[in-house]
Amino acid sequence: MGRQEGLVPGPLAIGARVHWQEHEWEVAAWQGPKVTLMPVEDGEAPCAVSYRWLVGAEDFAVLDPGGAPVSDGAALKGRGRPEDREEESALWQARMVEIDTGLAPGAGEPQQGFGPGTTLAQRCAAMSARLAADGIRCSPHTLADKRRKWKAAAENAAVLLPEPRDRRPGGFTDPRCLAAMQEVVTRRALASDVTIEVIREEVEDLLRSRYAAELDDPAAAGALLPSRSTFYLRMKESGLADALAAPTRARAALASAPPLPHGGREVVLIPGEVTQVDTTPLRILARGDDGRPTATEMSALIDVASHSMCALMITPSRPGDTKSGQSGQATRAIDLTLMLAQAFAPWPVMPGWDPLSAAAASSLPFGALRAADERFTEATAARPVIRPKLIIYDQGSPYVSEHFTEVCDRLRIARRPARKKTPDDKPLVEGFFTTLAHGFSQHVRHGWQGRSHKKRGRGIDRMPLFTIAELQQMAQEWVALEYQQAPSAGLRDPFRPGVALSPNAMYALQVARSGYRAMPLSPAQNRFFLLAKYVTPGKGGFMIDYRTYQPITQDAGHYREILLRGPSKRPGRNDKWECRFNPYRPERVWLLDHTSGAWVTCDFRLRHLLHDPWTADMWQEHAEQHRAAGGSEKDEEAIALSLAQRNRRRRSRKPPPKRTGVEPPFQGMELETEQPARDRYADLEPFDLSALRPYPAVPMSPTAPPSVPALPAGAGDADVPHDERAHAPHPLDALFPSDVTDAQADTSAAGAEADPYGAYEVVEAELLDTDADSRSDNGEGNEDGDEVWEIQTGGGMEP
Repeated sequence: MGRQEGLVPGPLAIGARVHWQEHEWEVAAWQGPKVTLMPVEDGEAPCAVSYRWLVGAEDFAVLDPGGAPVSDGAALKGRGRPEDREEESALWQARMVEIDTGLAPGAGEPQQGFGPGTTLAQRCAAMSARLAADGIRCSPHTLADKRRKWKAAAENAAVLLPEPRDRRPGGFTDPRCLAAMQEVVTRRALASDVTIEVIREEVEDLLRSRYAAELDDPAAAGALLPSRSTFYLRMKESGLADALAAPTRARAALASAPPLPHGGREVVLIPGEVTQVDTTPLRILARGDDGRPTATEMSALIDVASHSMCALMITPSRPGDTKSGQSGQATRAIDLTLMLAQAFAPWPVMPGWDPLSAAAASSLPFGALRAADERFTEATAARPVIRPKLIIYDQGSPYVSEHFTEVCDRLRIARRPARKKTPDDKPLVEGFFTTLAHGFSQHVRHGWQGRSHKKRGRGIDRMPLFTIAELQQMAQEWVALEYQQAPSAGLRDPFRPGVALSPNAMYALQVARSGYRAMPLSPAQNRFFLLAKYVTPGKGGFMIDYRTYQPITQDAGHYREILLRGPSKRPGRNDKWECRFNPYRPERVWLLDHTSGAWVTCDFRLRHLLHDPWTADMWQEHAEQHRAAGGSEKDEEAIALSLAQRNRRRRSRKPPPKRTGVEPPFQGMELETEQPARDRYADLEPFDLSALRPYPAVPMSPTAPPSVPALPAGAGDADVPHDERAHAPHPLDALFPSDVTDAQADTSAAGAEADPYGAYEVVEAELLDTDADSRSDNGEGNEDGDEVWEIQTGGGMEP
């Protein structure tokens, strides 16, 4: 329905039948600007619509009792109510009423030429003469045509005003000449400045070289080559004259600015419908795996509809070393897929974060999200879960890799590449990096390098730097606490255009219209985010980068079944089996049985030697060192021992100043790839810790004297008999009345004299004389002459 606003007086009234939105309605009520319509046909519900929207619709018409249109809104031809020409519209409305009725609105008597005996032609002639006296040229025939259009449009004054004409860019100059002017000025962007006359000569030469046949005709040459004055006018209108007079740097920047991408800006109203991803240097030094400073990069995935941060990933970056042969490191396809996995799960609030970074304390609809997705808890960060449907990416090698393409296809995520060297194709993520530098990066004082080399501080590499894992957690907290909850001038609600919204508030409005659907991924599905390797299983396992992997005990039977099947018979894989592994945690891999869809878990054969965290990059580094020393990169035992002693040597030597402790290696983002183990205590009832009582200790050492109860104040050993001291109650019995059960209480009451401590057994020992009894029962004596203790239970020491 076209929402044009019109003004239709007269025919529309209560009880009238109208045609609107391809259905017939009856006007039931009319209150203020609202018109209530009742459906004539079955299957439609009554509706209340604005009067201006109703009469301004393209298919609106008032019907007579026979169903024929009385007035057709299509006569408006898309004209709406003139907002800025209301006075002119009211004047023409009064003139048409006077021509039609012979009496001006509000007048008591008709003017000369508009009396009751005049015809329509005479009234049009009289109105034309009056307009000519006011300086307006309008013939009687034109007034008669205006009146017919006015009546056909149900006396709508919008058709009386002249239609605004769109000015043709470039006038009547040939478009090929305009394109040649733009091409020549762009070609001159990096050269010294020239006058417009030189540009005119070069444009003429260019047109003659391309369209020589047409320029032979004088008529065609006049249309293709404008005059000198027209050429100067077109240069000024198009802005090329101003660009030509600008400095060389400004001309070069203007020439390199591309046009709008893909036909213009997109209107996106659903979260995740369009997302943008890019990678940029973070300009923050971090502590690498080797304990040395390393540069970092950040990859970010941002939603276009709500400007929310879907996921981010910080990775190490270092150039290659040609002298040592060490390869460089940058963002890879596995980093992008691990970043993509963040968009499918909520972020947890880590220990030490601000309480306001939780989703329950933000503008997100936390209650509705928790009801729809059980993964939302009180410990969820204030960042929405947005599943991307379309990703706009640059044409870097990680984004066009086979692994990233495969993961996107498996998750049904469409991809659209941006043009090369065209940051305007993904402006939101480019602008986010500027916001990140202002709001986060410059506040990381330990490692911030500044926006350029000239503004870099001194001694940055000698500071106590953060690890990449710590920077990742700090960036996530900043996104949840600051970025997602800060109002943005580019986020506006159509119903409240004066209020700037935050990304979380904008997401709350959009998700209420589009809905939320939880898509939790299982551990088996998460394994497809990992790198794929095709291996040949054998009796001793299989190898990945010269590391041998063997199945765990639980999956040994399934692994034997794969061995019995032989080749995988997968087309294009050389009869190899698919295996998935994480290069940041290579101690465990998963072998895929594509026939049943089951996974076989396998561990590194020498995993027991590597107690510290390690990565595939660290393994490759030690393999290159071992090969440079004359060894073989296939000697996995020697490489594993060298890798195991790496952190041991670092912990044993004197650490560098202000950098103590073990530097954890970069481990990427953790994925739930393991099946959760069953909790054996899940079905037990909760235990009340307040009912817990300490258990009295009994001396068990043979050299310890027997426990003697505490005496009252002022009493000595001589005042208390031996029997009373032996059978006196324990001083701690009064503190624990509930420790003794009913059965023990009965037994204790019956034999209190025999066992004053209830169920506890008294252990006593006696030192025997080795000279008097140097022989044991079997005739063997104690040759060493050591003291012999005889332990007796239940009674005192025998003499």
